[in-house]
Amino acid sequence: MVNFLQRHKKIATFIAIASGVALFCASALAVFPFPKSVLKGSAFYGIVWEDGVRREESYCAALGALSGFENGRLLFEREGVRGSKPAGGELFRLDALLDSGSLPELLAADFSALSGLEGAALYRKYANVGFYSGDLFAYDGERVSRTRRTAFGEIVLLDGKLQSGVLVRSGAKKLTLRPQAEFSAAALVGTQVCEIAVREPYFTEGGALYRKTPGGVRLIAALPSAEELAVSEVAFCDEGALSPCARLVSLSLPFIGLSRADGGRVASLFGEVPASLARVFVSGGKVGEFAFSGCPFVREIDLCGIPAQDVSMQAFIGCERLQKLHTLREDLSLGGNFTQKRLPCGCLLYEREEKI
Repeated sequence: MVNFLQRHKKIATFIAIASGVALFCASALAVFPFPKSVLKGSAFYGIVWEDGVRREESYCAALGALSGFENGRLLFEREGVRGSKPAGGELFRLDALLDSGSLPELLAADFSALSGLEGAALYRKYANVGFYSGDLFAYDGERVSRTRRTAFGEIVLLDGKLQSGVLVRSGAKKLTLRPQAEFSAAALVGTQVCEIAVREPYFTEGGALYRKTPGGVRLIAALPSAEELAVSEVAFCDEGALSPCARLVSLSLPFIGLSRADGGRVASLFGEVPASLARVFVSGGKVGEFAFSGCPFVREIDLCGIPAQDVSMQAFIGCERLQKLHTLREDLSLGGNFTQKRLPCGCLLYEREEKI
């Protein structure tokens, strides 16, 4: 009787394990749809673990431990122990293609030479990436093709312009711009993008996106999540470049307007200046009439170093909540009563007497 019970217990345990493995394989194949590539090559994979042991792993077991690929090898991790096995050069060639290729190159790519695990590793890396070139395309584990899917964690703009609403509908947190992309800030408005990856002529700095042009560097856009932003020295700013920045609190600019000689308005960078914007520092250029109109919520303005003759008397009309103003200009039209104090830099600090 004891032997029968022990034997029965072993059989039950085996069935439970087998059922678990089958369930895991089914779920893995649902995530990594490789019905053809799974059948290629050996049913087992020799993985060398960092404890020095080489084990023959079934596809499902190896897939469950698969963590990525680099330096010519597939990488695995199980219960804190890492392992690896050699990967074919085709995996890394196709990875480079997906990372840098044009749409025609992506559509023509042949992924059939990949083993099951190599295909799974590549799919895992790009499964949540939408490639955009007039429409959305995706890698489905066997090919790159047009897709009806709209939700992606990352959108890659391969070339041309991004159609309005694509980023919003995708819910993407990451945007990648290839060299042939023609990007504008309007595409970021209302999105969840918190990271931008770029290739030249684009570059990023401090949450802002720039582009190198023959005439000089242009400010293109800034991240929607930006609360403090210091714009680098640029030759031009795109109109509406800061329109995605609905939560901006503090802004530093090399000049006001769209170019240094413009003498324009802060509002031209936004369309509608967010009510959150409280502090503005400007280091150069001309501050013309109505430069801060459309900025009723700004409380502090610092123009230290800008010559008095380059600051218009009427620059601050419309700054209804202005509390502090730092400038060399002495005769200004300011709404309300302000005290004046000379600062060590030679500028005057205007402070509103009444609090608003």
